Amino acid sequence: MSNVTFFECSDNVIPSALLLLPLLELCQQQGVDTSKVLNGSKLAYYDLLKSDINISFDQLAVCCHNSLNLLPHNDFSFQIGQQFFNQYNSDIKTAIVNARNLTHVFKLLRCFSNEFFPVCKFSEFNSEQQRHFVIDVGIKHCTERVERFFYETLISIVCHFIDWRFPEIDITIQLPFKAPKHLEYYHTFIKHPVIFDKPLLLISIKSEQLDLPAKESSTILRRQAFYKLTKKQKLNSLLTVLSHHIACKPNTTLETAAAHLSMSPATLKRKLQAHNTSFKYEKDQVLKNVTLFHLIQTSASNQTISEKLAINDLTNFRRLLKRLTGKTPNQLRLAK
Repeated sequence: MSNVTFFECSDNVIPSALLLLPLLELCQQQGVDTSKVLNGSKLAYYDLLKSDINISFDQLAVCCHNSLNLLPHNDFSFQIGQQFFNQYNSDIKTAIVNARNLTHVFKLLRCFSNEFFPVCKFSEFNSEQQRHFVIDVGIKHCTERVERFFYETLISIVCHFIDWRFPEIDITIQLPFKAPKHLEYYHTFIKHPVIFDKPLLLISIKSEQLDLPAKESSTILRRQAFYKLTKKQKLNSLLTVLSHHIACKPNTTLETAAAHLSMSPATLKRKLQAHNTSFKYEKDQVLKNVTLFHLIQTSASNQTISEKLAINDLTNFRRLLKRLTGKTPNQLRLAK
């Protein structure tokens, strides 16, 4: 068994200053009692003010759920994302802000994505002329409203950063849900094209723009931050580690994945249940993301995609796709 380290949804590994403190501040500005936001989280407001304590994802999700029920407006996810680089101090933020270009930014995120925004996970893909990032649940499956809050916050962070450091660059965003009632907030905070009701949450950028120089950057600050990051223990979430393993070995089973994570199949099954998911669902998500991306964004043949999924028989590939999406490969290609 390999020695793979990871954290779970109940572990206190998320800095409260990442999302919770900005959320509490917005609630205060709207006249919402912070005790109502923290209700059920076992967190005390004055303890949060004393120092930047770490909280668990479960605690963060409870507070986000409460805020969604308490706040009168639906734009606070965008506001938090817009404030991210102005108010949140961290080594990964310093390294990214001072990156030479987007190629360098993506290398940093590849190595330290959990330091940046752990509640979502990133899968990187390339097409002929673009670099793409599929965004998915990073720690634990929640209600649709809470997951959308995290997605909107991340989109706001990405767009604000691009507009600030690379104002000449355009990105395209595809979202896997219908246009919301609060669509005006997208128009206010997001200056890039957003397409709703797509099969994947996808952020795309032209490959030719990846090496355009950042508006300003400090080599010294970047190197200092990178040095500090390399001294920290790399710790990803259970779902992120599992999805990486499945992506590398599409034929993996519950038993082989459990062995990779140094636990029994029964333990892995129990842990995934605590994260509101299962091994079958997580494996299906990885295979579905790979398949949908290549069917819709590239001109890859069924044979090529089957090989990426370690499927030898095209009939089995079609059956898998029909089970995952309810559609055939040709139907998906025509729908793009």
